[in-house]
Amino acid sequence: MGLASSVRSLPNEYAQDDRPIIERNGEVHSLRNPTGFFTRSYWPKPYAPALFRPLASLSYAVQWTIGGGSPRVFRIGSIGLLILSGLAFYRLAGQVLGAGPGWIAAAFFMVHPAHVEATAVGVNQSELVVGLLAALLVSSFVTARKKGNSAPTPIGRMLGLFVLALMFKESAAVLIGLVVAAELLLTGDETPWPRRLITHRPLILAMILVVVAFGAIRSLALGGNVLGTFVAEGIDGQSMGGRALTMLGVVPHWFRLLLWPAHLRGDYSPQEISTAATFGLDQAFGTALVIAAIGLVGTLWKRAPAVSFGLVWTGIAIFPVSNVLVPTGVVLAERTLFLASMGMMLAVGGLIAPLFDWLGRQSASWSLLGASLVAAILALGTSRSDHRQRVWRTNDTFWQQTVIDAPRSYRARHASAQILFSAGKKREGELEFRTAIELYPRAWGLYFEQANRLREAGRCADAVIFYQRTLLVNPATGAARAGMIACLVYDARYAEAADAARDGVRVAGSPGQARLYGRFLAIADSARKIGAPPKTVTLTVETRDTLP
Repeated sequence: MGLASSVRSLPNEYAQDDRPIIERNGEVHSLRNPTGFFTRSYWPKPYAPALFRPLASLSYAVQWTIGGGSPRVFRIGSIGLLILSGLAFYRLAGQVLGAGPGWIAAAFFMVHPAHVEATAVGVNQSELVVGLLAALLVSSFVTARKKGNSAPTPIGRMLGLFVLALMFKESAAVLIGLVVAAELLLTGDETPWPRRLITHRPLILAMILVVVAFGAIRSLALGGNVLGTFVAEGIDGQSMGGRALTMLGVVPHWFRLLLWPAHLRGDYSPQEISTAATFGLDQAFGTALVIAAIGLVGTLWKRAPAVSFGLVWTGIAIFPVSNVLVPTGVVLAERTLFLASMGMMLAVGGLIAPLFDWLGRQSASWSLLGASLVAAILALGTSRSDHRQRVWRTNDTFWQQTVIDAPRSYRARHASAQILFSAGKKREGELEFRTAIELYPRAWGLYFEQANRLREAGRCADAVIFYQRTLLVNPATGAARAGMIACLVYDARYAEAADAARDGVRVAGSPGQARLYGRFLAIADSARKIGAPPKTVTLTVETRDTLP
C-alpha cells in the first residue's frame, strides 16, 4: 500500500526546497568531507545559518553520489522510508491495538494523503526517518515493559535511536514525551505514576542530557544562533499570546488534514493563514477542538488507553510547530504532520477496535460490510495520494497547482510570476508579482526582485520605486541600496544618488560596504559636476534573488 500511494513520485524532478538544499548545494554533491556536515548549518550559503541536521545532509551526499545527482535515487529512498515507517508503525500498532485493528491503523497510515509532501521532496526525508525511529523506539519500550518489571529497559538501544532521530531533525526531542506517555498509558502498571517515572529516571535523564548536548553542538554549528531558523510571516513580531491566538485558528486545519485530507496545499503562507489579532470564529472552533480532545483523553484514559495515547502522541508530535513557546519557520506545513499522523491513526484504530470485535461476532455479511468500508477508505487514500504525487513532477507544476490550491498564498503568486517571466510572458508575470505584493506587502524580497527585473529591462525610474519600498521594509538590504544608486546614476539623478550613497556609508554593516558606498558617492558627485547626460554613466552592481 505504501508503494501504491507513492510510486508515482519516481519520475519527479527536484522541486521546492530540494533545489537550494540538494540540487544547487555543492556541499552535498560529494563525500570528500563527511564530518563537515556536523560543523555547519543545514542551509547552505548564501542563506543565513538555519537548522542543524547533519545526518540528513550526509544522507543527501550519499544518495547524490550513488545516483550521480539523479533525483530518482532520492525518490526511491523516500518510498523505502515510507514503507519502513509503515512496517515499524504496524509493529507498534499491533502491540497497542491487537493484530486486526493494528493492521487497519497501519494501512490507513500508509495511504494517508497528507504524507505526500513528506515523500515527494527529498529534503523531507527527515520527517520519514523521525517517524520510523519514533515507532521503533516506543515499540522497543513497550516490548520491554510488557515483559514485566524484571525486564531491563533497553537504554542503550533507545538512546541510539534517539540520537539518530535528533541528528536528522531537531524536533525529534519530543520523543522523550512519547516514552513518558507510553509508560503512563500503555503498560497497565497500577504502581503510582511518580514511582514509575522514578524507575525510568536513568533513561529519561539520559535522553534529556542528549538533548542538552545536542543543543550545545547545534548552537556552535550555527554560530551561536540558538533559535536557528527564521520566523514564519504569520507569527513574526507576535508575543506568545498573539502566537497562541493565531495557532488556535490553525487547530481545525490540523484535525482536517489528519482525519480527512481531501484538500491539500503546498503553501499556507499569508493570506491562506493570516495573523490573528482578535478571538474570532476560527479561534473558537480551534478552542472547542482542543477542549474536546483533552476531554476525550481524560474520559478514555482507563477505558480505552490506546485512544488516549494516540491523541497524546498527536499533541506531542505537533508541539514543536505549535509556535506558542518558540516561534518556528512554519505556521502550517503538511510535511510536519507525518509523526502526528501516527498518533491520530492509533487513536482511530483504538476507536475501531470495539467495532472490529463486534463485527467478528456477527454474520459474514456484516464482516463483509466492514471490510468493504475499510477497503473503500484505503482506495480513496491511495487514489488521492497517487494523484497528489503528480503535482510535484517539476518545480513549475508544483507552483502552478499551488496557485490553484492556495490562491491567497503570496509565495505561490511569486513563483507563478517567475514561471511566467521565464516563459516570456512579461505582462502576466508582472500582474502576478503585483498580486503577490498586495497579498503580503511586508515581503521585501518581492519588491527587491521586481526592482531587479525592472532595472534589467532598462526601466530604472520604476525600479527605484521598488528599491525604495524594499529599504522601507528592510533597511539592511545592501544590494537593494546599491541597485537603487546604480539606477539613479543611470538616469542622471546624481544628487539623489549621492544622498543614497551617504546613507549607505552611514548604515554600512562592514568597512567593505562603507568603501563601496564611498566610491558610489564619488562617482555621483563627479558626474553631477561635469553634467554627464542620462545613460552615460553606469555602475555595475551584483544583486541576488531573495526568494527561491
